[in-house]
Amino acid sequence: MSNKLLHFIVFSLAGLAVFLGGYLFSRKSDPLGQQALINNSLVNRFDKAEEKYQAPSGLFELTSGEASFPHISIAGEILYYLPKSGEIRSLSVAAPVAGTTLVAKIQPGASRIDWATNNTLLANYPTGAIFYDLKSNFSKKYDPLIKNPSLSRVGDKIAYTYFNPESDEGNISIADPRMESFKNILPTRFSGWQIKWLSDNKLALIKPPTLENTHLSLFTLNSESGALENILEFRNNLQIAWSENGQKILYSYTDPATQVNQLYFMDMVTKTEVSLGSQLEALKCAWSINGKTIYCLGGKSLFSFDTSASGTQPKEITSLDSSTAIANAVHPILTSIEDYIIFKSSKDGKLYGLKIN
Repeated sequence: MSNKLLHFIVFSLAGLAVFLGGYLFSRKSDPLGQQALINNSLVNRFDKAEEKYQAPSGLFELTSGEASFPHISIAGEILYYLPKSGEIRSLSVAAPVAGTTLVAKIQPGASRIDWATNNTLLANYPTGAIFYDLKSNFSKKYDPLIKNPSLSRVGDKIAYTYFNPESDEGNISIADPRMESFKNILPTRFSGWQIKWLSDNKLALIKPPTLENTHLSLFTLNSESGALENILEFRNNLQIAWSENGQKILYSYTDPATQVNQLYFMDMVTKTEVSLGSQLEALKCAWSINGKTIYCLGGKSLFSFDTSASGTQPKEITSLDSSTAIANAVHPILTSIEDYIIFKSSKDGKLYGLKIN
């Protein structure tokens, strides 16, 4: 009985030695190991591949529904506002099919939004204006007597008309956005000034039509000295597009004699009106960053004007067979590298992009 037990133990040890030898040999011939291969295959199977999108060409939709006040952020993305929900969203013009990102949600129904580079914005509403700091989640609702406030480009100042209807007088003033301090610049008896920052110390003032005067006039105001300068006076259907540095204006108005709309530009240094020989509206145009080229949408085409050349004439850049969106384009802007022009269609309210060839 003991001999049988001894033989069983010997054979068991020999079998175990053969198994261990084969295992060790297989490990040497495959240094990665079978388990490593299995793990590696799982990683390859379930790792999400980076999605790549082809940049759009021609004309394309950026939003599926109504959107307003498009703005190019410092990062090069498009920020825009949904007036019905109050949502502020962003998207990449190079990959609009990738979808949008919710940036913030503010009060719906804004009639105008001024964007600043420091992640702040100023929204004007029929009932008043609200300042928003998106970074700190701070908001400030302004006194209803503050009319048409405008936020500077860097977001450190606002300009506005403070008007008391009981005394029928007020002031054009500037202040910090949180209204901790302010400075009166110019007394006024008109409450409806439309104000825009041109530089750190210069404002553009538009006097819109009234019951007494149906024409528009344009002024500039120095916020330090209070000097007021008349630029354009008593123009009918006046529309204005300012260059990035505020040194040039593109504008259109209707000639009272011919009743024909004409497009012009002016250098603020020379104050000379230059006709561009076109009946396009300034509402459909945007300046290049260098302040030399103007891009305008009209009919079914995109045009450009070189204001640095003598005898400026429109040059057709892109033409589509038919485009309701281009025909109804308003308030276009250029992307940061000027490869696309972004605009809203006044007909369907959507935002569109058009590749600049």
